[in-house]
This record gives sequence, structure tokens and C-alpha cells, in this order.
Amino acid sequence: MAKNAVIESLADKVGRLMEENDRLFAQNRELSLRRERVAEENRELKRTVAELERRIGILELRGGIAGGGADSKRAQARINRLMREIDRCLALMNR
Repeated sequence: MAKNAVIESLADKVGRLMEENDRLFAQNRELSLRRERVAEENRELKRTVAELERRIGILELRGGIAGGGADSKRAQARINRLMREIDRCLALMNR
């Protein structure tokens, strides 16, 4: 009789462990899917930020060229940076 009680106790514990294992696997699957969704959302937000920064740069350049003062100096500095970058690209292409 004592052996049966030990076996039943072990069977119960194994059953609970298997249920806990199944639950944890399901939770892991759910968290993995959520992580993928958040990563995709993060990539999309980064693309949006890059596009908005590009637009801001264009607007600042337009405003600087059309206007005067500090905006004009920033626009000129940006144009100079772009020209240097173009020169570097041309130099690399000529190698």
C-alpha cells in the first residue's frame, strides 16, 4: 500500500510538472509573438522618424535659402556638408 501511495504522489507531481511545462511553453510562444510585433512596430517608427527628419532638413534648407539670418547660415552649412559628401562619393567612384 505504501508503494502505491508513493507512485500516485509521483504521478501527481509529474502531471503537475507537465501541465506547468505546457503553460510555460504557451506563455513563451505568446511572448515571442508579442516581441516580434513590438520589433516590427519599432522598425516602422524608426522609418517614420527618419522620414520626418529628412522632411525637417528639407524644410530648414528651404527656409534658410528663402530667408535670411541664422536660417541662412544653417542652410549654407548644410549645403556645404552635402557638397563635401558629393565630392567624397565622386572621389570613391574615381578610384
